[in-house]
Amino acid sequence: MPTRLEVRCGTGDTCPAERTRRTIRPAEVNCAGQVPRPAQFVRCRTPSEEVPSMAPAGDTERSARHRFRAGLTRAVAELGGDRAAESASGVHKSIWYDAKTGRAIPDERSSWPAMRVLLASLAPARTGVRDWDALYAAVGVEVGRRRRRPTATPPVAREERRPVPRQLPLTSAVFTGRETEVASLDRVLLNADLPTPPTVVVVGAPGTGKTGLALHWAHRMASAFPDGVLHVDLRGWGPAEPLPPELILPGWLRAFGVEPGESPTDHSAMLRTVLDGLRVLILLDNAGSEEQVRPLLPGSPSCAVLVTSRKELPGLAVQHGAEHLALGLLTPTESLLLLRTVVGERVDREPAAAQAMTRLSGRLPLALRIVAEHARRRPTRSLTDLVDTLTDEDNPLDSLDSDDPRSDPRTVFSWSYRQLTNEVARTFRMFSQHPGDLIEPAAVAALTGTTTRQATRRLRVLSRAHLVTESGTGRYGMHDLLRRYAEELVRQHDTPASVDFVRMDLMRYYLHAVRRAETVIEPHRYRPALPPGPDTGDAFDTADRHAALAWLDAECANVVALCQQDLPTLDPLRWRLAYEVKAYFFLTKRTSEWVASHEAALAAAIRAGDGQGEAMTRSNLGLARHEQGDDDGALREYQLAHRCFIAVNDLHGVSNALAHQAAIYRRRAEFDTSLELGRQALIFYRRAGQRRNVAITLRGLAVAEVETGRHDDAERHLTECLAICGQLGMAMDAARAQHALGRLLLLVGRLDESAAAFRAAVRSSEQCGSRFERALALRGLGRVAAMSGDVGQAQAWWQEALTTLRILGSAKADEVASDLAALPQPFSPVRPADRRSTPE
Repeated sequence: MPTRLEVRCGTGDTCPAERTRRTIRPAEVNCAGQVPRPAQFVRCRTPSEEVPSMAPAGDTERSARHRFRAGLTRAVAELGGDRAAESASGVHKSIWYDAKTGRAIPDERSSWPAMRVLLASLAPARTGVRDWDALYAAVGVEVGRRRRRPTATPPVAREERRPVPRQLPLTSAVFTGRETEVASLDRVLLNADLPTPPTVVVVGAPGTGKTGLALHWAHRMASAFPDGVLHVDLRGWGPAEPLPPELILPGWLRAFGVEPGESPTDHSAMLRTVLDGLRVLILLDNAGSEEQVRPLLPGSPSCAVLVTSRKELPGLAVQHGAEHLALGLLTPTESLLLLRTVVGERVDREPAAAQAMTRLSGRLPLALRIVAEHARRRPTRSLTDLVDTLTDEDNPLDSLDSDDPRSDPRTVFSWSYRQLTNEVARTFRMFSQHPGDLIEPAAVAALTGTTTRQATRRLRVLSRAHLVTESGTGRYGMHDLLRRYAEELVRQHDTPASVDFVRMDLMRYYLHAVRRAETVIEPHRYRPALPPGPDTGDAFDTADRHAALAWLDAECANVVALCQQDLPTLDPLRWRLAYEVKAYFFLTKRTSEWVASHEAALAAAIRAGDGQGEAMTRSNLGLARHEQGDDDGALREYQLAHRCFIAVNDLHGVSNALAHQAAIYRRRAEFDTSLELGRQALIFYRRAGQRRNVAITLRGLAVAEVETGRHDDAERHLTECLAICGQLGMAMDAARAQHALGRLLLLVGRLDESAAAFRAAVRSSEQCGSRFERALALRGLGRVAAMSGDVGQAQAWWQEALTTLRILGSAKADEVASDLAALPQPFSPVRPADRRSTPE
């Protein structure tokens, strides 16, 4: 009997697949307002065969699907809702929602294992399910899902070389002594026989060389970790706020070529998954607490962890088997060896003076290096004269805060500082007013009112004096003890008014530098006027998009720190800086930094009594929460922003708030409300000539119109949207509109045109660099292939889309996995050589 393609619609009816224009009937739309996905109903079978369906029409109270959904609904209610289920399992809330409503079955590899563990912990009397594994298997049988073959390999996944991060900063060229400690690190961290990741916590007072030892060992043994070395300064001790894990994990995931995904709660688990089986060293410097460290720990014993801290962090020893390495002062012999390595034979000619120098520096590596550098740069002076100068030095400053009185290097710092010229000394003081860790010369120029070239020369002087440290990327950092010392000097030598002026200059520099970078990556965004600021021409090449993105990547942590400065004088600038960096956050999906900066900016705008600032910040904060999947929090911010915009008579802002709310209601399937809000926003955008906003709003309207069967309106709106995107060069928005058009054309049976739209979406997504949008377009091509009866090609497209979505950490990976699981084996398997991994 000849084979023919059958399409099973939401009602259970079948009809021959057509390539002609067709309008979907209301009866073919399910109760959620959606047309069933092709993977749910496309089968290549003979007419006498029964076609399994995921549609609710075949669902009875006795079916496994009904019992599965009912049990999940009770379980989620018992846990406290979808968000609580996500928090307890690490599985995104949208997957829980889709599972309990019957929209999709959790993927058996990526989602179900974690869900099953949580579900099994609940009392059967509360969920009505005694054996979740058996019920899950029965659901798979009912829908015709094939069990995965564990050894199956993606047929068309692109061969992607895994990046190997090497994040260690520069270390001192001079390292002497500590042989016993280095041997201890070798013994523990290179032990391949431990059942858990070998971990060492180097503990010591400030200035004892914890970071120097850790970096020396890590550089020396980097080749033993061929899969990468991760490094971060946790800022556990010092003037800046400790760095939370949620701001570190996204960058680490990206370092391995993995996008962080949609939910910050998944990032720690994602990192453990990425590191599983890899030989990676993790160096966590300057840790303040166990809570900072735990989310950053790997799970695989193939990795090693090196932590430095002023505290022992006993929780790491108890729960993770960490060993402690106490680091005290250098021994007298080690101190003389360090001095001799830097100064030379004068140490042997004047042994008494050399011993006095080590004693006066407290045998602290940091202070001793400063003393040795001064002696080296004054070869004609005797060490005895230098000791006399150091001994006679008047030190009016209070003792620096330290866990060990012997570790107080204030005498050495004071002596070193007074050797600087006035200009370099002021640079040293003003450096401490930047809240970030690594600072570029252009920012130091803004702090000191000089040119970038002058600032660079002064920084090099400070670096040679060991008062700042060059990172190797052209940026400079400062030890926290030196920073405290510099801050005390600021209080002694600079007036509060002059310091406020310097801080405001720095904020204005960043406002204009971020504006220049953001204009490169998103030239058509609405941007209000900025207050005057210093020249930022040396920051990066404005003709180079990659250079602008690289600058923003490097400065992201500094921008967040600047937004978080809790200083009333800076409030009017803090919210403006957060607003300026929004396009970068949206493009990179760095939602943790986005929320952190905007929550601080919102507090600043409210304290400053700036209604416009509050409105704009709430609007962007809502978008950040929307990107994190927190639609309730997003809607709350949008509604408050709407009221604020009305209060300040900002019609553009009002329209933005309406458009943002429309997106939330669209995702909730409240399409009539979404359309009404979107139409109101569109009227203003057209009158104001805001063509970029017009295009974005047209696409949103079209998506809702597709869901409500208004196909002609949707096609007209998408066509206009794409015309504007082409004229303005909006590649990302073009990709999203082409994807929506492809989906519409697929629904009405115009398969050739649908495939062309999805191929255009692939090209646009590659142009803007969005792997996520490319994966969605590939999924669309797979749907076209399935509707056309080309099961092999559908499998190829979907497998490539699934591979990318899993790398990106997207919840949509489970949807594509369900598509693949419901797809039958093709009658004539497509050889890998015949499959195209890039659409023509």
